[in-house]
Amino acid sequence: TAMALHGAAEEDCVSGAQLIAEALKTQNIEYMFGIVGIPVTEIAIAAQAIGIKYIGMRNEQAACYAASAVGYLTGKPGICLVVSGPGLIHALGGMANANMNCWPLIVVGGSSDRNQEIMGAFQEFPQVHRYITFCIKASGK
Repeated sequence: TAMALHGAAEEDCVSGAQLIAEALKTQNIEYMFGIVGIPVTEIAIAAQAIGIKYIGMRNEQAACYAASAVGYLTGKPGICLVVSGPGLIHALGGMANANMNCWPLIVVGGSSDRNQEIMGAFQEFPQVHRYITFCIKASGK
């Protein structure tokens, strides 16, 4: 993290999961829907720790539809948290629905480790390239 690069003690470091959770909380996000699993479990834990209500679903499609409905009803982005590869693929219906209806939705999908790209890592899938059609902004970083 940036703090570690500046010589801060390990205890003072902020994880990527905490940064994501804090950014969402700053935007007054109240709910997060999803399926936890490696590599996104820490994001759900960090979100709950700062008061975002995490609602675990039985599958990613239902989670994404629920998040998109929250976006529609509140005008604030609904948040859907899914694992990489198959998890993100299952969220596609909700993403397409939100996109077509102009409902605010943020999908946070895990990924395999960057140093394992194009090596057949667990659940590796070219997510950003496949989903750009349904997104206003997408990042693989």
